Amino acid sequence: MMNEIAQRLSAAIAASKTSYGELSKRTGIPKSAIQRYATGVTEKIPLERLRALASALGLSLSALTPWEEAAPARDELPEITMIARAGQKMSPERRQDMLRLLQIAFPEEFRDDDGT
Repeated sequence: MMNEIAQRLSAAIAASKTSYGELSKRTGIPKSAIQRYATGVTEKIPLERLRALASALGLSLSALTPWEEAAPARDELPEITMIARAGQKMSPERRQDMLRLLQIAFPEEFRDDDGT
């Protein structure tokens, strides 16, 4: 018997008329993994992958899961996660360069609350 998430995912994929291959291209998740998730073969789907699948299907996470999705914390935003991952791959010097570039490009966002 398929679990509820697999059932919801399978129904969402069918409704969208999107192939596993296309979802794989959109999400970076291997096609075989998506198929295992949608058929219930793999029951434990990483939350990050569920979010990616929901986004690729134009749905909220709660559309694929039986729980309500809370508003993401600032550090859970996909763009912030991507920047953090890139930073982990860099040397300390390159991270400092990246931070300086961001500070130059977005001075308002990097200003302290006291205006400095």
